[in-house]
Amino acid sequence: MTNFSNENLKVKLNKTLPIITWLLIIIGIIATAIVWFTAKPIYTETSSAPAGFSIQGVAINETSGYVDYNNLASNNIDFAYLRATSGTSFSDDSYQSSYDRAKEANLKVGTIQVFDSGDDAAAQAQYFINKIGDNIGQLPIAVYVTSDEVATHASKLRLASLIQTLSAHYNRDIIIYTVPSVQKKLKSTITKTKYWLIEDNTDNKSKSNQFIQYSEDHTIGKGLKAIKMPTSVFNGSVQEFKEIK
Repeated sequence: MTNFSNENLKVKLNKTLPIITWLLIIIGIIATAIVWFTAKPIYTETSSAPAGFSIQGVAINETSGYVDYNNLASNNIDFAYLRATSGTSFSDDSYQSSYDRAKEANLKVGTIQVFDSGDDAAAQAQYFINKIGDNIGQLPIAVYVTSDEVATHASKLRLASLIQTLSAHYNRDIIIYTVPSVQKKLKSTITKTKYWLIEDNTDNKSKSNQFIQYSEDHTIGKGLKAIKMPTSVFNGSVQEFKEIK
């Protein structure tokens, strides 16, 4: 009797296991579909420049991860600024790789140096030169400046010295990458240098603002390749952009 019961149990298990297996497979497929549809980017619009502007680009740093520059180029991005060094203590190890891939995608490339008021201007300039060499791209060198780094007159003079040193070494224009409040702080000390203004709009079209960052997380591309990046416009004509250096 026991053997017969065991045989019946085995038969029932053999019939039940395939059903359970198929249920698990179906549940797995449904769960995967839910995760895919909820996690995938839902952005659908291809990036285009704001009204009144023809040229736009992005700012990239070490936290941006791997960037598909060909994807950027195919979605109306014309230039890429790459953050290269900060003060005299940090350089982005991925700079050269990003620089090469951006050039291969036919984007104009620019370089960003982060100003550190605690470091000597000449030392900062030399650090940048040693790390970047001549691979500065085709755009003005950008010096990123935060408000706390120009809190004193001495720090403003140090920034002015850094700008002058880099400009003389590379025979290249320098722009200050910053917010409007810092621009106001610097106007009495640094008078001829143009700006890359960080705003959340494109309202300030003053010629002193050569570039305007109008969004910190603008959507570029569509579908699975959509990406959010700090996006800027060139405040000038297409011909002026071609001639810029």
